[in-house]
Amino acid sequence: MHQRCVGWANATFVHYRFGIAMVRVDEYDGTSTLGTAAVPLNFASLLLLTALIATIVPPGYAAYVGAYIAMIVALIAFAIYGWKERTTFTHPAAVATLAAIALVTVSLPFVYKGPQDLLAPVFILPMLTTIALGLLARPGRWLPGPTFFAALCLFAAALALAGGAFERFVLGVYRPGLGNNPIHYATMAAMAGGLSLIGVASGRTLWRYLFLLGPVFGIGATVIAGSRGPMAGALAMALVGLVALTVWLWRERMFRWFLAAAVLIGTTTLVLLVGAGNQRGIRLADTALNIFRITGGTDDIRAALYISSLHAFASSPFYGHGFGQLMQTVQAMFPEQPEAFTLQNLHADWANLSVMAGSLGLLAYFLLLAAPLLLLVKPEARRDKAIVLGALLLTTGQFTLGISNAMFGVLPQTMLYAVSTGYLLLHARRLNQECDAASH
Repeated sequence: MHQRCVGWANATFVHYRFGIAMVRVDEYDGTSTLGTAAVPLNFASLLLLTALIATIVPPGYAAYVGAYIAMIVALIAFAIYGWKERTTFTHPAAVATLAAIALVTVSLPFVYKGPQDLLAPVFILPMLTTIALGLLARPGRWLPGPTFFAALCLFAAALALAGGAFERFVLGVYRPGLGNNPIHYATMAAMAGGLSLIGVASGRTLWRYLFLLGPVFGIGATVIAGSRGPMAGALAMALVGLVALTVWLWRERMFRWFLAAAVLIGTTTLVLLVGAGNQRGIRLADTALNIFRITGGTDDIRAALYISSLHAFASSPFYGHGFGQLMQTVQAMFPEQPEAFTLQNLHADWANLSVMAGSLGLLAYFLLLAAPLLLLVKPEARRDKAIVLGALLLTTGQFTLGISNAMFGVLPQTMLYAVSTGYLLLHARRLNQECDAASH
């Protein structure tokens, strides 16, 4: 097999010629090109860069602007490359995304009571961005590598932490969000911080160990925001990522030293933040079960949302009740909760999709969660540590963060998941194309 086909992690700097094409792999800056020895930016490359920067970097309210920009990029990519690169639609990750949208759409005739029910598929339509970015694998002449992607994530997590700390300790905001919902702000920081671990798997120099600070920044932002769900998600991503990296890199002495240093820095930072800031985060363990029981405390609204979701699903387990009736059950069961009449969703992915589309919605939910893992169907992708780690982190983060928060919708956190999965899809397709070209 062509040496390039073993993935980014096994080549430092190589040039190969086959026919008139050339593959250049530069592990130091994490970039890959196919087609020429030069590395010019073309329109497809600019579309990808725009989507990555706009989605990953902006914190707080600015994340909404970035999400809309990425959606526009997706529309442009479909319009220009959709037909020519139509084989992208047959990739298992793309099929899972399309099937999820189709399943929710199928439920519409059974639940339709008004125009608002037609919004159900729109709820997960932003996930098409995953496929749109996958279309750019062949036309993109220069594609940013996993080290570049991880650097964006690390910068985003650090920026979110710095902005949240400024709001909390300088401006005196009790639960910072930088103009956004504190939970959404913390969710974005948690996801970006966890994904930055990809840089440890893809790099070759000592600088790569700086990416171990990503989870520290992400968890720190969740503590400052006082968001327990995002904190649990950030911890889960850190655990999965560090376990995978330990399996791969434990024999490297420098990895062990930097890992110990990152754990020490993280622990010290968290102690300082908890001692000087919001105390909600340290109550994660003793309040976790309150989301399913009425206690007379501040978590009662979440308990009402989730208990009513289970009742709503039991009353219509196959097709659900429709998007327009999403909040009817909680309003009927818990009229004493005023938030039940002002909230627009049930604040959990499993609850939203099971109530709006029943078992079809739950199947769609699991297909969307499986999309990153389906990138690993191809053996070339499974041999690439950056893709493997990214897939594990994305599914872990989206699942754990979505247990007590809406991660799917026309939301920045949905776009972060979709764009990140699309980025990995793009590189999985590029890797497969390079291997196919090398075999001829």
